[in-house]
Amino acid sequence: MLILVSDGKASGYRQIISAFALSKVSLGPAMLVFGFALVSFAGITAWLFSIYASFRIAGPLYRISRNLELLIDHGLVAPLPIRHTDSLQLEWEDFEASVSALRAQHEALKQALGEVENALAPISEAEDSTALATGIARLKKAEQLVNL
Repeated sequence: MLILVSDGKASGYRQIISAFALSKVSLGPAMLVFGFALVSFAGITAWLFSIYASFRIAGPLYRISRNLELLIDHGLVAPLPIRHTDSLQLEWEDFEASVSALRAQHEALKQALGEVENALAPISEAEDSTALATGIARLKKAEQLVNL
């Protein structure tokens, strides 16, 4: 601090004491300015980091919630993917896997219902209970898979 405040030519005792007196007067404002600059830098750095992190985490969360809304409103539609640079990539892969599993279970349920309908059509004409029992068993199995 003495080097910054003094002129750098302090060689005698009197000059050192006057430089110390000068630095003692300037020390409070200098510490205040430096402290304010340091706190400002830390605040701006934390703010920029939080914005960066929120875009990498909040963005994918928003996209996943929007995909869930689309699934609820419009049925099984293709989900909108998240950016490759976003965080939560593992969660997105789990989400896509669950959507594809749900599609597969829905198709199995559709096929089972089709089989039951086909099995019920001849029963009205002839009493064939084995086709009906097979269709109902498959329908129960598909229903258990769909029940989340």
